[in-house]
Amino acid sequence: MDSTYFFPSTRVLLPTLLADFSIQLAGWSLAALMQTEKFYDLAGSASFLMCTYFSLFNPWAEDTTSLGRSFHPRQILASGTTVVWACYLGFFLCKRAIRHGDRRFDKVKKMPGKFLGYWIIQGVWVALTALPVCLTNSIPAEDHPAIGAQDILGLVVWGMGFAFEVVANYQKQRWRKDIGKNYKQSFISHGLWSLSRHPNYFGECVLWFGSYLLSSSAFSVAVEDQILPHWMSRLALFSPIFVTCLITRVSGIPLLERENDRRLKDVVAYWKYKKETSMFVPIWPRSVE
Repeated sequence: MDSTYFFPSTRVLLPTLLADFSIQLAGWSLAALMQTEKFYDLAGSASFLMCTYFSLFNPWAEDTTSLGRSFHPRQILASGTTVVWACYLGFFLCKRAIRHGDRRFDKVKKMPGKFLGYWIIQGVWVALTALPVCLTNSIPAEDHPAIGAQDILGLVVWGMGFAFEVVANYQKQRWRKDIGKNYKQSFISHGLWSLSRHPNYFGECVLWFGSYLLSSSAFSVAVEDQILPHWMSRLALFSPIFVTCLITRVSGIPLLERENDRRLKDVVAYWKYKKETSMFVPIWPRSVE
């Protein structure tokens, strides 16, 4: 049949996506009832973990031997890196939400209909971001090509991005703890933050490009063998681009830049830092007279 549902990869992917949005709906139901945003980031991380698990182990398969099946090293690496990132970021964001809350939800968490929109958007974010990993997991291990240079490069790029994100977050945590009550009139400008105003976001975007490189090595073979539809392999390339556009144009950097401009509008040193320091890509600071 022509329907892409009958491609082996799509028979794995569709139930995986169903699990993703089921988690979002369950999280929204509980959060809307309690009028809290504290479950939001936890649900996002849980969705990444469940999508990775379902796409790798395929527990709904007709045969009951999926838990004992063999995996290609590429699948183990792609899934393992995703699990590490999801656990780290989920813990980090959940801890921050419990301590400080999230101003994005101050109004909408009391309006169930609008609040649901945020959860649906998170489901779309998870689906598109995790797509390359889920696709490579949906390809049978015996149809994967051997590990090659692209896989190694992808793993290195992922490692660099993850390290950048972790170090940047740690430096900001330490700064905020040290600065204490002066936080509202101060800003971090040392370490990685001297090279970029948002080094944590830069690291996250880089690691997803690495994840795509690692995951996509098997796509061309899978398309030729009619395991994976061609359009879906192309859609997977959109994953790291989507993450980067979302962070730099929509929900990440623009919101923080506006908040910092408002909070530090009377701090001369901040405006000097902003002029001298790259917004996103780490660059050695340039002097501005």
